[in-house]
Amino acid sequence: MMYIHDVTTVLPEYRYTFDQSLPFYERWLESRSPSFRAKALDILKNAAIEQRHSIASGDVLFSTRTFEESNNLYREKAIILCAEVLEKALQKTGIDPQQIDYLITTSCTGFMIPSVDAYLINLLGLRNDVVRIPVTEIGCAAGAAGLIYADALLRGHPGGCAVVLSFEFPSNTIQLENWSWDNIVGTALFADGLACAIVRNDESASAEPRARIMATQMRHVPQTTHILGYNITNGGLAMTLDKSLPRVIEENFEAIVLPFLAQSGYTPEDIDHFLIHPGGVKIINAVEQVLAKFGKHAAESRDIMTQHGNMSSATILFILEKLMREKHPHGHTAFVLSFGPGFSADQLLLKWE
Repeated sequence: MMYIHDVTTVLPEYRYTFDQSLPFYERWLESRSPSFRAKALDILKNAAIEQRHSIASGDVLFSTRTFEESNNLYREKAIILCAEVLEKALQKTGIDPQQIDYLITTSCTGFMIPSVDAYLINLLGLRNDVVRIPVTEIGCAAGAAGLIYADALLRGHPGGCAVVLSFEFPSNTIQLENWSWDNIVGTALFADGLACAIVRNDESASAEPRARIMATQMRHVPQTTHILGYNITNGGLAMTLDKSLPRVIEENFEAIVLPFLAQSGYTPEDIDHFLIHPGGVKIINAVEQVLAKFGKHAAESRDIMTQHGNMSSATILFILEKLMREKHPHGHTAFVLSFGPGFSADQLLLKWE
């Protein structure tokens, strides 16, 4: 039996409300026409994000930098902050670094070779035979995908332990010379954060409720590779966010979710908590419109989006951590779903035991 024992989150040091970010936005947009500036500022404001965190100050983020300079910052902060969140997670759960069998790291907002897991082995004293699985190209879905990988790997490893560590720094990918609406919307929605889940194949009794992974599935929507992702340009990672994305999610939601739940003998009405990667305001609105037909909502998802923004693959783990910390959901069920480039939908069914 695979259980998610705990989820730990860390936010980078720089924190901005919209009002604190506004001078940087205005300076960035000052060369555009009045109508363009007005529309862009409306998009930035209407993202409905109260605050967000970043690995760098606004002066750095909104300065002209090469792709190399941005990626060097990504690598530097990844090593420091990933070590911090993993150490914090191990301390919370009382797990020794030597007990970790699989180290799954997810990130799509930069590149580093060797991957960050190699540095974590050295810094935290993990075993030299730990299995490293760095995941990049799945984007926002990778947090849920990491849990699916952990579940699959541990099924043949009784007593085994897997770490899923998602770290994303999309604030560091702002394209100052890119005036596409995709770039404006991406700047409005995304923020930085790290999260670490501990997954174990462990049937022993526990005083604390643990989230048992009941079922998992990855689903792919054909002919949708164009609607979400990054284009690698000379200036860095340029966001692709097709305006059809909320519609595609709404149109495919029931066809993806209902058969998956039915395989385990559940209907949406049976699920206590829907934990959905929020994406943005339009996406979470579309999802909740479908859930309302079943008398359900995605309040935890909306709260994390409002409090921290879209942290790409780390977001779903932030949502899961919030539920586990605030609701203590003993005996409850949860449906977990993340969307990502491909276009893909990665889903899990959890039950707290």
